[in-house]
Amino acid sequence: MAKRGILVTGGSGLVGAYAVAMLLERGERPVVFDVALNERLLNAVGVDATKVTLIRGDMMDLPAIISAIRDNECDRIIHLAAFLGEEVQRRPYSGVRLNFMGTVNVFEASRLEKVSRVVFPSSGTVYLGSLGEGLSKVDESIPMNPPSVYAATKASSEFMGRAYAKRYGFEFICLRYTGGLYGPSPAALKATREIAIQQMIRAAVKGEPAKINWPYGPAEILYGKDAAKGTVLAVLKDKFKDTLFHIGNGTMVSGDDIADAIRKKFPGSDIGLIKGNNSMPYPESRAASDFSRAKEQLGYEPDYTIEKAVEDYGATLKRLENL
Repeated sequence: MAKRGILVTGGSGLVGAYAVAMLLERGERPVVFDVALNERLLNAVGVDATKVTLIRGDMMDLPAIISAIRDNECDRIIHLAAFLGEEVQRRPYSGVRLNFMGTVNVFEASRLEKVSRVVFPSSGTVYLGSLGEGLSKVDESIPMNPPSVYAATKASSEFMGRAYAKRYGFEFICLRYTGGLYGPSPAALKATREIAIQQMIRAAVKGEPAKINWPYGPAEILYGKDAAKGTVLAVLKDKFKDTLFHIGNGTMVSGDDIADAIRKKFPGSDIGLIKGNNSMPYPESRAASDFSRAKEQLGYEPDYTIEKAVEDYGATLKRLENL
């Protein structure tokens, strides 16, 4: 194998599938490590799953991670495998076990196999407890103040990654996805907001009316392709000054903004929003992120406005679900 592999844990999930596609486009050799390999999603985003190394594996199985790295000569890792926020709220012990100890397993495997770089996508939730304290902007200097168990797993993983990197010599690049992720992946892997957006777009594609529970105020949301773009830039770029970057789009949108964008792209759509309860202990009032550091050092710029994302989402969902 002339080119070293790039291990992508959770590589057939929303961001992972797009990241794998982008790595292939750049001539890289992604190796997917996932407990539930979703070949349909990979195919729907343009990846020929028969031409990618796919490994079904559990993040708690350290020997399996080591074998995946060693057998495929992986020199860099994108670690995306995790339980999402509401799943961690429902099953906190399992969430901590996967999100924190699974991440420690990646660090330990990297130490043992002399991996040069680990890219860890964290979350804007790690600082949500610090909002409303007179901050002029939400950049990488905002204090971490995680208000949920999920956010705490991400914050603790950030600390552990920096400690491992300093002691054992690999690069640890932390990316905070500062908007709520959304995109065409299976509903079982989504948070409430993601599920609601998917329900809106599916109804519009099928030409069916829908009443959607929407428990959120205006917030920043991040299309899966943009998150993957920032992640791929971070794993491939040779040198940069900092090791913590916000990946977002800097735009606040409401549920009505999303519904309006869907009606524009799918004329005649009949979508109504119903105010519901927010199941997570996060503030309803948010602030847009400052991602200028990622722009300057990684060359990251979001490509997807809500209107463009809705169009792409609908087209991908049609392929994924044969609509």
